[in-house]
Amino acid sequence: MKQIYKKILIGLTTLSITACAFVELSPDAKNVSVLPNSNSAYFNLCKFLGDTTVKLWDKADNFQSIDTVENQLNTLARNEAAKMGGDTVTPTSKINGNQRTYKVYNCATKSVTAHAIN
Repeated sequence: MKQIYKKILIGLTTLSITACAFVELSPDAKNVSVLPNSNSAYFNLCKFLGDTTVKLWDKADNFQSIDTVENQLNTLARNEAAKMGGDTVTPTSKINGNQRTYKVYNCATKSVTAHAIN
């Protein structure tokens, strides 16, 4: 009987750690894209809105893979971009201390205007 309780406790602890670790995408950020910085020519068609630095809790990388940390930082950046009126983010730094800096752009507005003028 003790073994069953022990397994349940371990399962619940694991579940609570992973549940707390994940970042939710806000409804406004669903249309925000994350593009690599290598697409710099594409950003010429966009309006630069500013930079944002996003951060996870300090011990996040102890419990998660670097890919999971990166995905969560991307989600946080998309949420911030939506608040700023952006539709595209690109990372401008490496992940350092569970944080990363991104540039935020609005590409729909400027590219639509540019095509309308031409």
